Amino acid sequence: MARSARSYQREANELRASGWTYRQIASHWQQRYGFNPRVAFRLAHGLTQADVAQRWNEQWPDADAPKTAKQVSYWEIWPGPAGRTPSLDTLNRLAFLYRCSAGELLGGEDYSHLDATDMRLGESGTQVNGFGSVSTVNALPPAGKSLSRVTERVVENFEMLTDTYRLIDYREGSGRVSADIATHLRRMLEVSNRTTTSRTHSRLLRAVGDAAQLAGWLAIDAQRYDQAERYCRLAVSLAEKTNDRALHAYGLGVMSYIHLHAGDGKAALSVLDTAQSVAGHGSPAAVRSWLHEATGEAHGLLGQPQLGLVALAQAERVFDGVDANASPVWLGFYNADCHAARLKGRCLARLRQPREATRALYEALTLLPPAFVRERSGTLIDLAVAYVQMGQVEQACDAASQADTLARRTGSERNRKRLRELLIDLMPWTNIDCVQSLYRQVLLN
Repeated sequence: MARSARSYQREANELRASGWTYRQIASHWQQRYGFNPRVAFRLAHGLTQADVAQRWNEQWPDADAPKTAKQVSYWEIWPGPAGRTPSLDTLNRLAFLYRCSAGELLGGEDYSHLDATDMRLGESGTQVNGFGSVSTVNALPPAGKSLSRVTERVVENFEMLTDTYRLIDYREGSGRVSADIATHLRRMLEVSNRTTTSRTHSRLLRAVGDAAQLAGWLAIDAQRYDQAERYCRLAVSLAEKTNDRALHAYGLGVMSYIHLHAGDGKAALSVLDTAQSVAGHGSPAAVRSWLHEATGEAHGLLGQPQLGLVALAQAERVFDGVDANASPVWLGFYNADCHAARLKGRCLARLRQPREATRALYEALTLLPPAFVRERSGTLIDLAVAYVQMGQVEQACDAASQADTLARRTGSERNRKRLRELLIDLMPWTNIDCVQSLYRQVLLN
């Protein structure tokens, strides 16, 4: 369920009361919700597009050409195909309304890591994130230095570091951050007996659990499944210790994907049954919805489409109750409509419902932020699978070609493997030029 601007305004008001600036809120929401900066700054102020148009017209009245919400929408969806490029004057005026700089509203990709003098987070304390904003961690000592006391501020910065790694993974792939996450995990575990209060200790253990489940996902993407299972078991163990049912259920859900990727629907269902039992009715709706979707995929692998469709319908019903304000930060990925559409499309493709799958997958591609490169690649692969199921070979090859380009960009072994499996499905059409071209692209380049 999409949230209203007023809902974000309430969240922003709480953050402002805690001392956050509009810039910090917008940067945080770009990471948590995948907003582009123009949307993030608008919502940080609790404004609708109509509100922005009204304030613009009040500040710069033009009776012949007043600004409308539709024009604000065009600027926000740029650089998408339906968007319109905002001029420098437009960016300057929006920056005035949003109390920021014009450059901060552009967003775009970040290649600062190619600078030889770029300092990694934990060394200088500063890292440019995937949306061009800067996160500063000033409570952590440089790498190699020990921590004698772990305070709430230290744990908060551990959490921020995990979120930064999560964002880099979305943008650049698991290979970019796997080693960093492993070091990050070891460092938190080494200081877990140095917390200043019992509350801080519990928060630190949850932070370690979050980093462990992220490390599990990274290992899955690299097809290191034994390693992924070890990380997931660590996350589950820590969640049990802190009585965090949401993280416990989520960790089990990640484990189920090890079986799903191996094509073992029966083993996946066994783990998912336990996860759903743990989640109960007290866990965030995003966790429970995701578990139902994974259950649908498992039924698809077992050739049980009716049971799969029932699970998917339940996932959609539960997702209607998602409340981002009541969810942990690490669940922001599943609170968004773009990911709900992506997961629905993937599940429908597994259940061999290609027409419905393509509708959901195109919606996901429209909504997914450009920064989520690996997710876009996986969504394009699902779209190609659906097209193959319908016998629409040219469309399948086009989607797969785009997916291969993105999979190479992030070094995703999991998506590269899925593309090779797709080539097998395309074998009946190897006499067609586009199929031959795709074979050369995927296998030879």
